[in-house]
Amino acid sequence: MNDLASDSRFLRKGALFNIFGTALKICGPVLTIVLARIFGSTEFGIFVSMQAILLTISRAATLGLDRGLHWYLPQNKLKNRPVYQGIMESFWLTISIAVLITVVIFLGAKADLVLDEFPYYALSIVFYAGVYVLSTSSEGNRKPWFAILINDFLVMALSPLVSILLYFGDIPHALPLGLLIGQMGGFVLHALVVRSQFRDMPIFPKRIVEKELFLYSLPIGLNVFVSDLLMRSTLWMVLYFLGADAAGVFALMITLSNGLQTIRNGFNPLLVPVVSGMDEERLKTDIKSVYSYCVSMAILIQLVIGFFIVLFPEEIMSIAGKNFVMQPRALGFLLDFQLVATFFGMVNTIIDGMGKSVFNLKVSVFSLVLSCVFGVLLIPSLGLEGAAISMLIYGIGSAVCYNVFLFRRGIRPYSLKLWPELVWMALLLLLYVLLYSETVVFSMLQKILLYVGILVVLGLQYLFYKRKF
Repeated sequence: MNDLASDSRFLRKGALFNIFGTALKICGPVLTIVLARIFGSTEFGIFVSMQAILLTISRAATLGLDRGLHWYLPQNKLKNRPVYQGIMESFWLTISIAVLITVVIFLGAKADLVLDEFPYYALSIVFYAGVYVLSTSSEGNRKPWFAILINDFLVMALSPLVSILLYFGDIPHALPLGLLIGQMGGFVLHALVVRSQFRDMPIFPKRIVEKELFLYSLPIGLNVFVSDLLMRSTLWMVLYFLGADAAGVFALMITLSNGLQTIRNGFNPLLVPVVSGMDEERLKTDIKSVYSYCVSMAILIQLVIGFFIVLFPEEIMSIAGKNFVMQPRALGFLLDFQLVATFFGMVNTIIDGMGKSVFNLKVSVFSLVLSCVFGVLLIPSLGLEGAAISMLIYGIGSAVCYNVFLFRRGIRPYSLKLWPELVWMALLLLLYVLLYSETVVFSMLQKILLYVGILVVLGLQYLFYKRKF
């Protein structure tokens, strides 16, 4: 069984790759903003909505087996099973389901039951689903950096870049085809990477998915499906209540704020395998330092992006075009949502690592109800700001549920050494309030100098993190 020292080395290495990956992740959102400018808010809004449906379908095709591998692969070593057991079994079941779904969509298109453009998007489902399983195989094998480099950089940059090239080449269906080529590239790279890690793994396994893996994964699969609906339900409600133009603007805001979410998600494959290797005693003694380190590093990276977005929201949004500068204050609420979800909500990875995936499913269903109720109440009256506030509300509600669950079991994941992160979050919120209430007005030069000063202080703080935890 792994001890705290080996877990700490793994977490430190993973955190460094997340910092490196953050710099690479900038390419994807920047190209996405360019994409929005080229295709316009209406077409971009439809594209993002289609992509949201696509991601939800492909996630459902995995039945949660991709996330289940985070927990199952570390268990292989503990239980003296082949280190690769579960990977190809999960892969072929997922691919079979994805192919079946794709065929159904094409049949629906022939019967005029789906939008004409959607089958072009549906071509990516098989590759999306395959990437999910293959990338989490590397993460479960404690090599999350492959997913960071391929998913968060290469694919995120390749898809919009190809769409832009196809557009200027006057090739029709540029957006879905760019998405398809990007996912195909990621699929091939992940296949090569997984093969290099498990050279003895048979391509066609003789067994089906183990019952233990399936029973653990299915609630996670349902949870991920509900969570995907949860994240996209707000966008769909904006599309329904406010129209495609507003949906395009809100989609761009979500893309920017999701830069913080991808950082949080980058720590999930670090935490789950570590927690999975802990017994009950270690959960009550070692989890505090493990979780607090991950939270502190995730918040630190998020603050670098968060302060930049708060200081320069209109400048960022205007890159996509003047029609994208709409209710920029909504972006502040989205940033608050992401920080709350990281500091207080990332404990759901501890619950997954404990094998209690059913509880996370219940919380996601509860959050989906909150999202729909407050979305219907707030979006028609407050517009994009109402949509962002509804997301913040369900983020707080789910975080409360997760923490009550752990505290009742005597697990205290928070270290007192996390107080600087809370101060930074409060300062970010205060800056946001001051700027948008026009209590203070900064010139562009003052904003730049302030941001540089914040980066210096955050950099100095990072130097103390290794000693701190």
